[in-house]
Amino acid sequence: MTNPRAGSGRWFGPLMVAAVCVQAATFAARPMVSYRAIEIGAGNLGIGLITAGFSLLPLFAAVSVGRWVDASGERGAALLGAALITGSALALAVAHSLWALVLLNALFGLGHLLSVVAQQAVIANRVAAGGHDRAYARFTVFTSLGQLAGPAAAALVAGGTLASRGEAADVGPALVVAAGFGLVAGLASLPSAGGGAVRERAAGRRFPLRGTLGQEGMWQALVTSLATVSTIDLVLAYLPAWGESRGAGVVAVGALLALRAATTMASRLAMERLVLRYGRRAVLVTSTVVAAVTVAALPLCGPAAAVPVVALMGFALGLGQPLTLSWVAGRARAGERGTALALRLTGNRLGQVLVPALAGVVAGATGVLGVFSLSAAMLAATAGLAARAPMSTAE
Repeated sequence: MTNPRAGSGRWFGPLMVAAVCVQAATFAARPMVSYRAIEIGAGNLGIGLITAGFSLLPLFAAVSVGRWVDASGERGAALLGAALITGSALALAVAHSLWALVLLNALFGLGHLLSVVAQQAVIANRVAAGGHDRAYARFTVFTSLGQLAGPAAAALVAGGTLASRGEAADVGPALVVAAGFGLVAGLASLPSAGGGAVRERAAGRRFPLRGTLGQEGMWQALVTSLATVSTIDLVLAYLPAWGESRGAGVVAVGALLALRAATTMASRLAMERLVLRYGRRAVLVTSTVVAAVTVAALPLCGPAAAVPVVALMGFALGLGQPLTLSWVAGRARAGERGTALALRLTGNRLGQVLVPALAGVVAGATGVLGVFSLSAAMLAATAGLAARAPMSTAE
């Protein structure tokens, strides 16, 4: 049963707890796994393999996970995802070989995928189209909180261990904390995720994948999401290079990254009011254009001028993900929403692989200016798509 207002059901609070905990577990574990790789002497190649492992299974499994959620409901995927996160984090705490780290991190990534698709599908299926913007805005605020809490908790535990033992590295306790977050996510998923409701709504139908992609406005939504996620990754990756070229030290660059994260969260808190006043299309197109302009301007700025530019950039980029989530959910039919949301995640992951590779080639020839210009052009093109593509009745 759908409800037009997010948070009006008893399931919404537990869902937000699960969302926070899944992201906290992920962002607590991933840097700790890299430290474990360094500890065993894996080197840069080993860290790259471990990092790739996290995304590899989700890249190929996402559509199958989405179809499973559509056929059987969200609860099974949510519980399996939490179990994989908890189990692989505990195993990572005691793993000491490169290939064990690669395999376990891949299972962790699969658990993250299962959890995220299930959580996004709960909102798509339980909230009416007119409430998707509000619901996904709140959802992404809570995921941002998890992304802040996870690394802080892991660093606190690992730091306390290091201080008390005086050792080079002991990441086991931090990974146990990540497992604890996964366990809480599983418990919170019991009341928040649905069982057979989707199967009943779908009436046994299985939509062809081409039909899902062929829904009006669907591919434009996927491309817009890909562009936003890829731009955020490029900013995170190349802002240190910009700082070096402009004489901004590590502390200054870290402060700018924190400012971007803070304004991103602020934009998601303000998103509902913006959409109610101006409409989804106007907010998405305007924010994407503003993001393109600020991304293009950043490499031309000095450290002082970068502060307002990065603040505005973070605000604009923060709106893209919740708005494309509601766009995809609004265009998908009942019984294919999990598949559509999984396709969105697949596109995001593909973009996170291909766009940085292209950016690396561009950077080799043109430097940081070329990378940020590439991102700006990509955003400008997707703003044009969003300006014309069908979204939903709640535009």
